[in-house]
Amino acid sequence: MLPKRYGVLGAMLVLGGCVGSAWQSPEATGTAGQERWPGGTAAAGRSDHAAAAVPLPMRQVPLVVVHSDVSLQLSVKGKKILLHSPEDFVLQSHRLEKKGELHRSEWVFVGYGLTVPALGWDSYRHQDVSGKTVVMLSGAPPIPDGTAVSSAAAFNHPLERGLGHWRSKLDNARRHGAAAALIVQAGPEGAALRHAAEAFDGVIASAPGEAPDTLAVYGWVPENRLVAWLKRGGVRWDSLRRRAAASDFAPVALPVLGDIQWNNRWRELEISIPQ
Repeated sequence: MLPKRYGVLGAMLVLGGCVGSAWQSPEATGTAGQERWPGGTAAAGRSDHAAAAVPLPMRQVPLVVVHSDVSLQLSVKGKKILLHSPEDFVLQSHRLEKKGELHRSEWVFVGYGLTVPALGWDSYRHQDVSGKTVVMLSGAPPIPDGTAVSSAAAFNHPLERGLGHWRSKLDNARRHGAAAALIVQAGPEGAALRHAAEAFDGVIASAPGEAPDTLAVYGWVPENRLVAWLKRGGVRWDSLRRRAAASDFAPVALPVLGDIQWNNRWRELEISIPQ
């Protein structure tokens, strides 16, 4: 089994770079450690005439790689919108089930999607998002002027580093019981979403046999598309963005319902990592 300290998103963080590489394919299992950790030794990277290498103790870790096909349809104040990937969204499911769906899942905007008790910051303040789809901004918010710490000091503090990373946001959404999480991709979205789609072509989900301790679906939506969808519901996105930067921000229910369906296939493999 995958060590508990990794968890589902932890496995992606520690081992996420391996997907798609030769060293972790089933055919390469026998030499996985040598390819990922050159030589599998403490002397990796030295020249041939360097001192004799000291072998590192290795262990086998079982993983599951999941491939997903996801469809998304919205209902904004009763008007249906059929979306297309990757132009409108890039989504992935980690559930080890062949088929699944979220029917009429309510959308909730949770600002930056962060919970930082030490700073008095909670993007989920007083909002039950169980079974809902949370929509969040990328990155970390600025801290208002006049506070005891600057945003750089707070969100780059060693204890809080990584809060603005998408994996931290998704893990926080999972802890709050959300069924799905969408991160808003600002700026030129085409290349970024295509890159995400390619990265999702087989992602590490968990160890075989583990219960699905993860969001049903997660991914990205381009900001310009979201602005258009919300405009149909009479919601001003620029106003929501400004509110999200305030320390007293509270989640906002959006006039959007989402129907998400996914078809998954997966394969089991083993990789070698240092103990």
